[in-house]
Amino acid sequence: MHIFAVSDSVGETAEKIAVASVLQFPIERSITRFSRVTKEEQIVRIVEQAVKENAIIIYTIVKPELSRFLDEKAGDNGIVAVNVLAPLFNAIQKKTGLNPQGITGLTHKMDEQYFNRMTAIEFTLDHDNGQNLDTIHEADLIIFGLPRTSKTPLSMHLANLGIKVANYPIMLNTEIPEEIMALQGKVPMVGLTIDMETLLNLRRERMRSFDLPEDFETIDDLVAEEIDNAYRIFARLKCLVIDVTVENIEEVGNTITHKFNLPLRVTHHRF
Repeated sequence: MHIFAVSDSVGETAEKIAVASVLQFPIERSITRFSRVTKEEQIVRIVEQAVKENAIIIYTIVKPELSRFLDEKAGDNGIVAVNVLAPLFNAIQKKTGLNPQGITGLTHKMDEQYFNRMTAIEFTLDHDNGQNLDTIHEADLIIFGLPRTSKTPLSMHLANLGIKVANYPIMLNTEIPEEIMALQGKVPMVGLTIDMETLLNLRRERMRSFDLPEDFETIDDLVAEEIDNAYRIFARLKCLVIDVTVENIEEVGNTITHKFNLPLRVTHHRF
């Protein structure tokens, strides 16, 4: 079984669909990718080669006139040609009433949105766990969090959506630095908490290596004060407070982007 994967861009989509399809059949198979196909004479040569090798053509060509030309040439020569974009194009067109733009290579275009995302990721890495306070005023969002509240994974999830995030840890004796206090009301702020039992389990593990502070008789007292301190800080900063005990990162991210009208809202359903 020989399949030609033809595209007016780099051809990755057509090739991957060809691979995924042909692997379902227990036969010898080969796939040839033809990329940057933008002229009718190129299509003529591809169809002639398909005739010689008795190949199926699957293609992702977005320009309607070139797509029609391929269909016609393939039909004239008895070659099966499958436009793998057409069914979804038709469904979207029917749903929206809009026509496809016919612009090639959009999935690989390094446009402003791409560079914004890269800038956001770099910024978030540089401002993880309270680093680089001198430039924290450039953040789109500041996240505060108790231990085990997934500050860093949440920050990186949002950075991948193009949001510049700084995060700052909240511990028992944490005092918020002036650089952050000056941003109150100017930069959106979120405080992350977890239930007391989860934090107690964490502290019990740590207490195996460290002694209990003199001010506290039990670990329960220590954890209660740590949580109280966090809520005092959140109240002072007027943070949006989110309990992440049973929420996943995507859901927390959605809550934040919706609340503060930040760009992009992405949901991932796992089955």
